[in-house]
This record gives sequence, C-alpha cells and structure tokens, in this order.
Amino acid sequence: MTGVFRLVENDNALVIELFTIVEKPEGLSFYLRHFTPELVTWEKAEPTVLNLTSLDPKRVDFENPVNGLPKHAILLRVDADTYTARSELVPEAGEPQVIEITYQRQKPVVEKPSPGRKK
Repeated sequence: MTGVFRLVENDNALVIELFTIVEKPEGLSFYLRHFTPELVTWEKAEPTVLNLTSLDPKRVDFENPVNGLPKHAILLRVDADTYTARSELVPEAGEPQVIEITYQRQKPVVEKPSPGRKK
C-alpha cells in the first residue's frame, strides 16, 4: 500500500507525507517520511518505521520501537471508501499528542464529451 498526504493552508502546501506499508518475512512495516513543498526531508536520518502489533478486518496497529514520534499509528476502516489514521506522538519532553486524519477514496471523474468532439 502506498499513500500520500498533503497539509494545505490557504492554497499553500505546508507538508507532504509519503507512506508505504510493506510486507516482509517478519511481518508488516509502516514507513513514512515528511517533506517540504520543495521536497526537503523533515526527518534528518532514515524514514520512520513502525512495526505491526495487531491486525483485524477494521483496525491495524503499528508501533515505533525506536522513539515516540509517532509511537503508535492506527488505521481504522470506517467503510469501503473511508479510513481514519491516528498517530500518537509521545515526545521525550512535553505532552503527548494525538493526530487523527480521515481519508476518503476519490470517486472517478466521468469525462463528458465536449460538444465539438466526435465519438
């Protein structure tokens, strides 16, 4: 699975997140990396990697064994076209935070023939 998330404010992209879920012999891993609009990475080292801790038809839980940014990533299936991603951030100093984003499948756009075009 591959995905992209853009945080946009006033028609300006603030951050771009690319993520993948990869099946490996030891289980599923969730990789993510953040970029500026100029594609400069936010993470100084490697991408963030979280490992699968539980899986059922409506919920997938991943945990970061290295640090708390994020510590947990949870994908919840709401319906066939909707899921919610929940990130639980646990910094070394400061208060924990929870970020939830709801994703919707984009419906295909049916192209209508223009009046001047022949079929």
